[in-house]
Amino acid sequence: KLNLLSFALAVLMAYLARDAVDAAMNWASPGIVLTALNDLRSLPSWVRIALCYPIIDFIIYWIHRVQHRTEWGWRTHIWHHSSQHLYWLAGFRTSFLHSFVYNIPQTVVPMYLFHLTPAEAGIAWSIGLFLQFWMHSNVNVNLDWMKYVFIRPQDHRVHHAAMNIRGANLGTVFSLWDRMFGTYVDPEKMPADYAVGIGEPVPERAVPRMLVGV
Repeated sequence: KLNLLSFALAVLMAYLARDAVDAAMNWASPGIVLTALNDLRSLPSWVRIALCYPIIDFIIYWIHRVQHRTEWGWRTHIWHHSSQHLYWLAGFRTSFLHSFVYNIPQTVVPMYLFHLTPAEAGIAWSIGLFLQFWMHSNVNVNLDWMKYVFIRPQDHRVHHAAMNIRGANLGTVFSLWDRMFGTYVDPEKMPADYAVGIGEPVPERAVPRMLVGV
């Protein structure tokens, strides 16, 4: 029930973040900058959709890293790590502030950088939804050489380990960033059947605060 509630809140935050970014961009963007983006926005749909993912994932990698390296950032993120069982819906256990911050690059890049149409944005969002389900699935997947580029569910499971290795495998689509910036941990080097979560049960009285992210 809490995961379904978190999912509904994540959708709400997506709308609020989009409206906030829309208002800010309309106020701040000079016409000359928008004109300079015309060539980029004239690329074929599939190219613009494909380019969204590495740009957004790179930005979120660093947001995610801050969440694990700072006390205030961790407060926005701890609710996501509180689940003791990973499965496809666990990825949407996110706080208000977590969802809002993540939705800023997820709005700015497709809507303002690449000018995706509603249909194109729907396709991109659907793929992103699948990737959230994928990375939080409780399965092991063999991607062969592609594991050096893309996140596997077992890679992200390491990120959720209750052991003292938080801040590992921070990428959400690509494993490239973790390998480049020294935050990758190989799941094959992890002990068998390690626990996930924050290492302790969440008190009921703490749930509202964790849902907000403060």
